[in-house]
Amino acid sequence: MRGFKLHQPFVTAASVAALTTIAAMATLAPSTAYAQRTITIVLPEEPDSLDNCNSARSAVGRVIRQNVNETLIELDPNDSTLKPRLATAWKQVDATTWRFTLRRGIKYSDGTPLTPEAIASSFDKALSPKLDCNARTKMFSGFPIKVQKVDDTTIDIITPRPDPILPVRMTTLTVGYPKEPIRVMNNSVGTGPYMIERYTANSEIVLKRNPHYWGKPPQLDGARYVWRKESAVAAAMVRVGEAHIATNITHEDAKDAKTDFAYPNSETNYLRIESLVPPFNDKRVRLALNYAVNRTALHGSIIPKQAQIATQMVIPRIAGHNHALNKQRYEYSPERAKKLLAEARAAGVKTDTPIELICRINQWENTTETCEAIMAMYTAVGFNMKLKMLEVSLWNQHNAHPNKGPHTPGADANLKNRGPVLLGHMHDNNVGDPIFSMFPKYGCKAQTSSHCIPDLDKKIEQAAQTPNGPKRTKLWEETMAVVHNEALDVFLFHMVGFARVSPKINFVPTAATNSEVLLEQVTFK
Repeated sequence: MRGFKLHQPFVTAASVAALTTIAAMATLAPSTAYAQRTITIVLPEEPDSLDNCNSARSAVGRVIRQNVNETLIELDPNDSTLKPRLATAWKQVDATTWRFTLRRGIKYSDGTPLTPEAIASSFDKALSPKLDCNARTKMFSGFPIKVQKVDDTTIDIITPRPDPILPVRMTTLTVGYPKEPIRVMNNSVGTGPYMIERYTANSEIVLKRNPHYWGKPPQLDGARYVWRKESAVAAAMVRVGEAHIATNITHEDAKDAKTDFAYPNSETNYLRIESLVPPFNDKRVRLALNYAVNRTALHGSIIPKQAQIATQMVIPRIAGHNHALNKQRYEYSPERAKKLLAEARAAGVKTDTPIELICRINQWENTTETCEAIMAMYTAVGFNMKLKMLEVSLWNQHNAHPNKGPHTPGADANLKNRGPVLLGHMHDNNVGDPIFSMFPKYGCKAQTSSHCIPDLDKKIEQAAQTPNGPKRTKLWEETMAVVHNEALDVFLFHMVGFARVSPKINFVPTAATNSEVLLEQVTFK
């Protein structure tokens, strides 16, 4: 495996059967619908939407981000530099206004010109409070913007308060079709090098060339996306020639040094605690949740040894990561967890309240095994907990509106008053600034936050408005310390990804591969 030492493969009867099945499939003649210059990509799960406004969600972004829908500015995952995409230049006009110069002559795949009005319409939809679009909840939560036309090739983006990193923020917001209806759809039209030819639910997604693409034509004619839950099946499909890229395989299956890559994926997996809901509103209970998890036992067995045990939301390479916390992590101590629960119970806290541990199938490598192991650890120390494994669409219902009370605005009626939930979660911040982690996860008004600490809110706001530099970094480090000291969540690991790439193509996975696979970078050998 490239970049890491190989280890012994993990083979089960099920995986052998899967390999046999795929090998048999390889003998079948490929469909004439997929030409030699079209590749097949195996995803770990079916996207729950192909709408542009959800392109910041990894399951969606792997298909459409920069392929179908593009951003004004592009972030280089290798060095975090900003590169022109739909905008060729940008500058700050005043404290709350940034000016962007648009590339000339750009058209959508149906021939409609890209105009300042089209961008404004697209952003209005993506950031509409009427939708639970990931673009807003993850990257622009509590931060509305206004697009104002200067001339036919120039726009101003006006923010409600100073935002020194707006250009970085704009690398996350893809441009959709003008005047799309305010609803999440699966037929997004974009300006990228490809367009959606068809999406067959439970089967496949096929992209083909955009005849109106403004840039250099890529080598690929298109791509076909399929999804397989079993890592062994996805890896075998590439091995026998049924596919060209498997974006997410397990470390047990990444055993071929010629085809397998390990890549830092900027992801942190953790358990989200609803700290405003009893009994989680008692700090002793939250501490018990942290001490009860044996991260060391998971590390190198269920979780890849290349991953790092986490103490905070952002990965170590991001400025603002508090390195001092790495020496203060909550080490496994079931005795301490039991003692904390006993103290809380003696103080009148209902520690026997039924709790749901909800995890998303295939959200990270060995998600089910991880959550089952943690469930056993929690049961052992005395928590009254049951585990639910959900598909992405059902899991998202719990993610979008955590239960902050009986009248959470916009919450699904079936979820109100549902009781305390510990949500298995994965957070991707490959953009490089903690603002994309700290407000959406901990801001009092953030739609995906299950917490509200006014002093932490003030620290997040202060850090967000501070220019890049040592002061901003220090302020973010302070927010990380508050989250740690209050045990607001149960941090698990900073993860690593594994991908298999066919020897027939040129493609090197990067830190962005978990959230986007740029087809324009793929060539045949």
